[in-house]
Amino acid sequence: MSETAGGKNRRKRKSRVPAGEDLVMGELLRRGFEAQLSDRKEHVLLVQAGHAAPKPVQVKTVHSTPWYVRRASFDGSLADQVTVYVLLGLERVIRSTRFFVARIGDLAAQFRQPPTSNPVGFIDAKLVEKYEDNWEILR
Repeated sequence: MSETAGGKNRRKRKSRVPAGEDLVMGELLRRGFEAQLSDRKEHVLLVQAGHAAPKPVQVKTVHSTPWYVRRASFDGSLADQVTVYVLLGLERVIRSTRFFVARIGDLAAQFRQPPTSNPVGFIDAKLVEKYEDNWEILR
């Protein structure tokens, strides 16, 4: 319980929507991958297909596009890193969730950044549409 400015105790409200990582993990398991949460970073899963070594997979989740990301996320050394962009549907049910699975290197040229010195830019849904349910890149 948390205390408010007026001194009254209120219960914290829990989200009724599973976190993007949980949704991605469920989808991966359903598709025959092994997946677990990474100990080293937030929003990272370790995904394994067959006897291959586990791969780190970044997860970015939004209710409405675009996905805001830091320019540093598109560093050339991370070109092979896979990111799952999760778009939660307006109905807030799992069936309306969409998954876009892409390598960072494939999206680096499409990263948009405002002309200011702000290190945060965005990835729009139209730019990732061709990567929808592209789970095979994890094999």
